[in-house]
Amino acid sequence: MAVAVVAVAAVAAVAFGMTVSWPADAQPANTGPIIVGGSARVEGPATIMGTLRVDGNVFANGPLTADWFASPGGYGRPSSQGLLKVFHGPLTVQGPMAVHGDLYVNGPLTVNGALEAAGNINANGPMVERQGGR
Repeated sequence: MAVAVVAVAAVAAVAFGMTVSWPADAQPANTGPIIVGGSARVEGPATIMGTLRVDGNVFANGPLTADWFASPGGYGRPSSQGLLKVFHGPLTVQGPMAVHGDLYVNGPLTVNGALEAAGNINANGPMVERQGGR
């Protein structure tokens, strides 16, 4: 009888767990060099340990720091496919990052290298060029 009660309780717990929507916790991402085949959104701070190339616009909801900012042109505009990669939490890229669309960072953006964008570079906070451009 006790085994049957435990089994029913276990089944009920699994069924309840499958119907409850748990909130997504921030998951810090630490990656090597990365290419995003569309736009990217980071829900937290982002640190890029290399060059950041963006085919569209860059916006940081916080301070933006890079060795220098560049708008070299020559990049194609992002495709209108509507692809979006979302990083839920802080993002650290150990190397260069390329985004074939727009980049939105909901937090500070730090680039230890050049930040190259075909579109606008904007921040809701101070924008600092460490090396004053090249």
